[in-house]
Amino acid sequence: MDADVVIVGAGVGGAACALAFARLGARVLVLEQHPGPGNLNRGDSLLPTVTAYLSAWGVLERFRDAGGKPLERMIVQAEGRPLMDVPLRHEASAPYLVLAHPEIERTLVEAAEATGRVEVRYRSHVTGLAEREGRVVGVRLRRRGEDDETVSARLVIGADGQSSRTRQALSIPQARVPYDHGYYGIALTRPAGYEDAMRLELHPRGGVLVVPRVEPDQVGLGVLVQARDEELFRSGSLHEKLAAVRARTPLLAECEPVDDDPAHLYRLARSHSPRYVARGAALIGDAIHTTNPVAGQGMTMAIEDAAALARHAAPVLVEGRDLEALDAALAAYERERYPSNAAILRWSHLLSHVYAHPGRVAHWLRARVFGIGGTALGRRLHRTIYGRLATRPLPPEPAALPAPTEPLGLPLGSA
Repeated sequence: MDADVVIVGAGVGGAACALAFARLGARVLVLEQHPGPGNLNRGDSLLPTVTAYLSAWGVLERFRDAGGKPLERMIVQAEGRPLMDVPLRHEASAPYLVLAHPEIERTLVEAAEATGRVEVRYRSHVTGLAEREGRVVGVRLRRRGEDDETVSARLVIGADGQSSRTRQALSIPQARVPYDHGYYGIALTRPAGYEDAMRLELHPRGGVLVVPRVEPDQVGLGVLVQARDEELFRSGSLHEKLAAVRARTPLLAECEPVDDDPAHLYRLARSHSPRYVARGAALIGDAIHTTNPVAGQGMTMAIEDAAALARHAAPVLVEGRDLEALDAALAAYERERYPSNAAILRWSHLLSHVYAHPGRVAHWLRARVFGIGGTALGRRLHRTIYGRLATRPLPPEPAALPAPTEPLGLPLGSA
């Protein structure tokens, strides 16, 4: 075998999966078609559930060093009128950090490689799965300027996103249900008087989420875009888009776009595959589920998938147990994660209706609901909902093994 585990995809889910397996003693090869880390710009929130894992894995300080900013408060306003101000960290919970998505990915990759058990190969295009007697035993690999190769492994994991070719090769379906709204992401100069906080500005045409960035003079926006405004935010001029955003909140009236930071309109959909494993291979993250980002759960779910899969399967691989034991571990992973992910998908879908339903009546109702959040009852409800979505406890995992003193240096061979 070339490796205990081959992971297809070096995004946040794949890098976290490599780190989780390596900590438990497995030898991991990660294959990524992009030229390097940090190629996507999506979610920037490291919720307390995620930072609790990072702390348990001994890498949280890497994310602070990379510029992760702690958020202690969530502030909600409606057209300049304050509604709610609640904490994002309760008692001894792990911190809530924000960090640009490319930096999250890059830091996870570096942490995984630092274990000495992980090798990440970029510009590596996986063209298919290698199988023997109906079981996945590796992947077929193509690298520019080189002959096609086959990499063998006891376990292949697809972490290759919502268009996962690994999932398609395993014949696992994933029906996508599109939403009638999207999000427009852009970085602006920091508003005068803005405090480091998650700040939500409600408006009848859609809310605007404002969070600090690593750069002290900038903020990042997540602008809700209803179907009636999609054409503007997809093909309108930057001036027109900024005018539409500024019209929603006085906070941003004087802010200007950051020249070197791209803006993008994200289309949204939800999906959930009926199976996470097939023919001895497994899937994690967006390869098996996509969710509305209103609750910030996509990255959290992927990291929880990675941790659970490693907890069940890594000891089997490291101890050299048979395929029956590995199949039992994969089945246990699916039994654990499927209902948990299904519940989060339901919660996120429900919250998307509350947050994104269009019209002035819906806006008035939203403002009333968030206004309750400023009362004693509302703060108790916030703790309950926030605890379910952001501070889930970590299950116990097997003891971590010491890192090897030599780099991995995996060979390539035939499956």
